Amino acid sequence: MKRKKVASFVLLFVLVASALLPGAKAATTEKANIFDYIHREPWMKPGGTFRWPMLGEANTLNPFTYTSSWEAMILDNVYDTLTIMTPDMKYVGRLAKDWSVSEDGKVWTFELFPNATWHDGKPVTAEDVAFTYNLLAEIGTQTRFADYAVVIDRAEAVDKYTVKIYLKEPYAPFLYSIASSIYIVPEHIWKEIDKTEIIQYKNEHPIGSGPFIFVEHKPQQYYKLKVNPNYHLGRPLIDEIIMPIISNPDAMLLAFKKGEVDVMTWSIPYSSIPQVEEIPDAHLHAVTEFGARYMYFNCQRWPMSEVKFRQAVHHAINQEEVVKVVYQGHALPGSLGRIPPTLAKWYNPNLPSKEEKYPYDLEKAAQLLDEIGFKDVDGDGWREAPDGSDVTLTLYSPSYDPLRVRWGQMIAENLKKIGVNVKYQPLEWTTLSNYLDSGNFDMLIIGGVGSLDPDILRMLFHSNGGWNKGHCTVPGLDELLDKQKSTVDYEERKKIVYEIQEILAENVPVLNMVHQQFIYAYSTKNWDGWTMSDITGPDNWFSLMNLYNKEINKQPSTSTSEQQTTTSETSAESQTTTKTETEGGGICGPASILGLALIPIVLRRRK
Repeated sequence: MKRKKVASFVLLFVLVASALLPGAKAATTEKANIFDYIHREPWMKPGGTFRWPMLGEANTLNPFTYTSSWEAMILDNVYDTLTIMTPDMKYVGRLAKDWSVSEDGKVWTFELFPNATWHDGKPVTAEDVAFTYNLLAEIGTQTRFADYAVVIDRAEAVDKYTVKIYLKEPYAPFLYSIASSIYIVPEHIWKEIDKTEIIQYKNEHPIGSGPFIFVEHKPQQYYKLKVNPNYHLGRPLIDEIIMPIISNPDAMLLAFKKGEVDVMTWSIPYSSIPQVEEIPDAHLHAVTEFGARYMYFNCQRWPMSEVKFRQAVHHAINQEEVVKVVYQGHALPGSLGRIPPTLAKWYNPNLPSKEEKYPYDLEKAAQLLDEIGFKDVDGDGWREAPDGSDVTLTLYSPSYDPLRVRWGQMIAENLKKIGVNVKYQPLEWTTLSNYLDSGNFDMLIIGGVGSLDPDILRMLFHSNGGWNKGHCTVPGLDELLDKQKSTVDYEERKKIVYEIQEILAENVPVLNMVHQQFIYAYSTKNWDGWTMSDITGPDNWFSLMNLYNKEINKQPSTSTSEQQTTTSETSAESQTTTKTETEGGGICGPASILGLALIPIVLRRRK
């Protein structure tokens, strides 16, 4: 049996980057029918347990404050958003049957599906949507949606299934960043929680309206979901999802090889690609993130508050070595303007690379440290602050990712060579997240936070940005970040976004190391009907809605791909009928969570 090999990333990047529109699909607002993306055949029967591993414990299941992609795995299937982006980058409704926007771009009207219910049996109504958006308008600046909450004025229920959302100003990526990202919560439950306690509320047994119902959590073992038989878009064909907690990629790969899990939810170790290609029924799917693997500088502390210190750290790491050796070529060098070159519509092509502007040069790094008074005064081999006090810097990274552990070690080792005393420690996610949220760090390596829209820059670098965890304030930058979000004209907005990237390249508020290529593995031994998406991995929302168990379903001789082609061409009316009869349903989760805004570079499916 012939197997396709994963091709050279560098070559394919050149091909893809040259073919990328100046970003054509990235800003689409094209509306489609969700039932055109639900694939059902008369012979398909529900049943089976899907095994979907998580990298760690969920620190919270609060849909307003979650931070990790594995928390989102649960939330995105327990709750619904108003809309969702399809695999071909159109918008369809999850709770919203239809929608429209006023001429001034400030009022969005949504008509809801009338048959949606909460998992406790109560109906989902416009009052629930209005409650959720009004809650965000009131306390949203304390949530993960702080950057969106500032544009929400209020919401009102027009009737039982019609809601209007009023914005303070036009917001170009509304469907992408807000309607497809904010989970709707049941008013009858959340109104009972004191608003001063909502941010700390862990929501350990979430009740939503999504395709799966939360069942249980065994600490350090697994989470369990079961199918929602009354899901308004039709029940999934999966009966149950077991989510075992597997805290590192090597252990996850071993479980995948043994058939103990059906998909890898993290990139397989690159050296293991040939092994996975030899596993019967295994397939690979590769995407390169629009986010990044990057490092925060805590600008509330000295010397991280000094631009020259941050520039020195850039000189103290060989980015080309990181790409070639650590990532084995499966990454793009991180852009100094944060936006990767694959997002051609918004990437500033005149921006120098990190190695052009800040080449690996320990002597230059040492010189910059001297210039800010960070010198070894007492001759003990370590640099002291200008007042002579000892300085020991902390550097943290996620322990579950050996690639970030390695380049974290490289930064610490190189800084020590020029007299900077660095204490480096990889941490498990919950602890790392607590350090990140509390600001109790000097430098902290993280990843993700990507988007198809440049407003992500406002979230990351505005002085009040929800993802500005380093609290770096760059003079003049806030005004530009605010201006771009409400500038509707593309050419005018592009000029502003280009200027923002140039300012970031000079001030380097983060070390943007790489835009990683993730290579996911999934198996068709037990499950078929996988939905391949241009913007996320194989374990996306549409896959979970379309997967069917092969042992239960002895399909006709027609191939899976032919079946999917047939169903995708079925009319919306017949899709609706199929949905009702077979209880079927839906893609990927919210657009702006850690590392889920992705674009494919290599796609290999074994035949």
